[in-house]
Amino acid sequence: MTLQSRLFGIYNSEIIQKMADDNTQFFVGESTELEGASLAIKGTAQIDGKFSGKVTVKHLVVGKNGVVTGDIQGETAYIEGQVEESISLTGKMTIASSGKVRGKISYGSIEAHEGAKLVGEISTDWAADTQPTQPTDRLERIAQGLDEKNDGGTPTSSSTRK
Repeated sequence: MTLQSRLFGIYNSEIIQKMADDNTQFFVGESTELEGASLAIKGTAQIDGKFSGKVTVKHLVVGKNGVVTGDIQGETAYIEGQVEESISLTGKMTIASSGKVRGKISYGSIEAHEGAKLVGEISTDWAADTQPTQPTDRLERIAQGLDEKNDGGTPTSSSTRK
């Protein structure tokens, strides 16, 4: 049994490997509560207890009994427990079936398992990763209608309904 599996229980082997590669730098056990804390590390943080405050990490793992409340920023997160207030990730956010995320949520990509809960203001920067496609006439009219509302521009003849 590896050190990571003894410390963190049975988790997805991909997550264990990421944590081992990044040399986990911070751990909050199930019986631990930190309030008003500020955490900034370049590695992985594992939260199995309660953490309230600001978290800036490369990788965040929230265990089944973990609760993180506050402002979270990082690259990736694997959430089996609960996250509240705000989370902003540049990479992938994975929410397990037992995971709950509530608040202002921003991510690069997302994987939500069946049963995962997400509530709040959810956003991603999808324009950076998508290639423009040729819309149908109906979609083009809808898009132009949206442009009118957003830009205040005047409608073109192709977007006028008859």
